[in-house]
Amino acid sequence: MIETENSDPMQSAWDEYRHALTEYIWDGIESYYRRAHLAEKGMLRDQDFSMHVDEPLELRPVVAIWGAGRCNDLDLQMLAPYVRFVLIDRDLDAAECARMRFGFSKQHCRCVDLGFWEIYEEEERFFETLLPDADDLHLSEYLRQVLTSVVELQPELAEFEGAFDFSVVCGLASQLNARFAGLLQCYQKNPHNLPRTMAIMKEMNVQAARRLMEAVMTTTKAAIFTANEIYAAPPAREERLAGYAQIWSEEWEQILDAQTAENTFPKDVEGITCQVAGSREFGLQLMRAQEAGMLTVRHRSGLIWPFSNEKYYFMDVLTAYCKK
Repeated sequence: MIETENSDPMQSAWDEYRHALTEYIWDGIESYYRRAHLAEKGMLRDQDFSMHVDEPLELRPVVAIWGAGRCNDLDLQMLAPYVRFVLIDRDLDAAECARMRFGFSKQHCRCVDLGFWEIYEEEERFFETLLPDADDLHLSEYLRQVLTSVVELQPELAEFEGAFDFSVVCGLASQLNARFAGLLQCYQKNPHNLPRTMAIMKEMNVQAARRLMEAVMTTTKAAIFTANEIYAAPPAREERLAGYAQIWSEEWEQILDAQTAENTFPKDVEGITCQVAGSREFGLQLMRAQEAGMLTVRHRSGLIWPFSNEKYYFMDVLTAYCKK
């Protein structure tokens, strides 16, 4: 399972998605600075505005990539002339491989593990040893112990408080506890026979999404870009996913155009609700931050991610400005 998390074999298959997602992020960064420029000048538009290329590194904005891994879903070369990077991942070797593959210096691209949701591989492996024989009670109690230990371990973010101008959080929330769910599937465990275990796994996703949101908000000054899995289907149903993505994009454009301080976002659009654990909980955190006045959602649309030869995702792609 761990070996299959290496996304290098999917590099070419992700070309179109990678370009679209990176272009979305770049447009969002440029739009953020254009808005600030126009507000400062008291102008409605400025045809001459553009981001400065190849500024000294210390003057460039910092873009944090959360759950960076090997960065196969983003084209960092497209952003490199304008920004500095921080690659955040618990697998620092994978992040360093990405940095070296792109040819970035350590001054241009820093790799860190912020430990905001610290589940150890040994805990996942021990869960696997329980699966052949343990009942619902024992499985759930073990996961409860893991959850308690993770929640009690507070991340040390003081060094990074307000350190990032932009944060990119793509396909991460669904992965924070995914190995436990994946092991249940591998051992063909019926979720209906494990109500306690499923309940604690749901709580793990709630707590992980909350911790991720807290970490992102603590460290980010300007804006965040997220891409969360909403719905999965086999490649043969790509047309259906594309239909969902189009509806999602069109409906959110209308909703955001009509958004006022008095109304709130709907929980779904045209009956489309998130079906992916982790992503669902993180999406709720984003909306709660909007309702609390911590974020302002500026844009939202859908993309198709050809995740593997067996599964495609309809992705909810979002831009939100931070309000400090």
